[in-house]
Amino acid sequence: MTELYKIKDYHSATFKRCYRRRVYKKLQNELKIIAIYKSGGGLGDLVQSIPLFRSFKEMFPQAKIIYLGRYQRPRCDSLFKSIPYIDEYIEYMRPGPKQTFRDYFCFLKKYFRKFNLIVDTQPKFASSFYLWLLNPKYFLSRNPFFSELEYLLNHKVKVHITAKVLSLARILGFEKITLSSIIEIPEDYLSLTQNYLKNFSGPFICILPGAGHPFKMWPKEKFGSLGDKFYSLGYQVILIGAEAEKGLLLEVSRMMKNKPIIPLIDESRFGQDPMFSAGLFKSSVLTVGSDCGGLHLATLAGCPVIGIYGPTSPVKSGPLGEKNVVIYKGLGCSPCRMKECKIQRRCLEEIDTDEIIKAADLILNGTS
Repeated sequence: MTELYKIKDYHSATFKRCYRRRVYKKLQNELKIIAIYKSGGGLGDLVQSIPLFRSFKEMFPQAKIIYLGRYQRPRCDSLFKSIPYIDEYIEYMRPGPKQTFRDYFCFLKKYFRKFNLIVDTQPKFASSFYLWLLNPKYFLSRNPFFSELEYLLNHKVKVHITAKVLSLARILGFEKITLSSIIEIPEDYLSLTQNYLKNFSGPFICILPGAGHPFKMWPKEKFGSLGDKFYSLGYQVILIGAEAEKGLLLEVSRMMKNKPIIPLIDESRFGQDPMFSAGLFKSSVLTVGSDCGGLHLATLAGCPVIGIYGPTSPVKSGPLGEKNVVIYKGLGCSPCRMKECKIQRRCLEEIDTDEIIKAADLILNGTS
């Protein structure tokens, strides 16, 4: 039976003692500058971090909230600037493949003791160590070895990644947690997409054939077949992807009997700026795609989604929000990150279009 996706969260009693203590109340007058370290700069990573930044902004409304880390600039700049819970961005330098120790020492000198609180979302030793050296007044980390504020949770427990990072707010006693990333789409983006869609008759369903990593992609032939089935049910299909995926979108279009809408062919900004895609999602009744940044961006616009998961785990990175469905076979070898598969990606190949149609019926009509 097809069911709505439920985000895997901690047991309700896990933070009961923290909620009683409400440590954040005692810190509100002390904390003026808070840096939240977030690794992983992809579109999906950025969207799924929004609930954490919102929680800290609600706990400490008078504080400057800084995103410390990296994201896909300039592609994600418009999305980043649309998040109302982040006041500043600081690119983090630490020793690694792209930065030298000299880069880090310059960064350390500039920001030593500059933050009242650093929130470290990673449990890894090296990552926490270099952040800890910045010597903030308080250091809260998912690595209990460095955390000066109590953090005793097992980071290997199987919950959604957003629930894991939100544990950093819950540890401080913040109870009003929302596992949703919906924000307002700026009017400039909405007006362009709405004017563009006036040329077509709805209702619209968005399809995302691509993914940041090809091994996560559902076969393009199945996307083409799915598009035609949506047309037979009375929906207009919009194919969405980044500029680099234009060829893939055209391939899927050629596989369809009915001509889909491909916005980036008519207007290049649709393939360059994700906020224009967010406007398309906002105007659509449903989005279907593999585990990719665009799928998570659709949830940001409040559009229900059907996520097609194979080598990645929906427990860890399923879509946020409500009224979503995840199609996942859960084979014994899943999840994995193998770029070459000995069983021809059965985790994705075994998902058929009828399953997607059934999931769409549940979301759109309440039947399964």
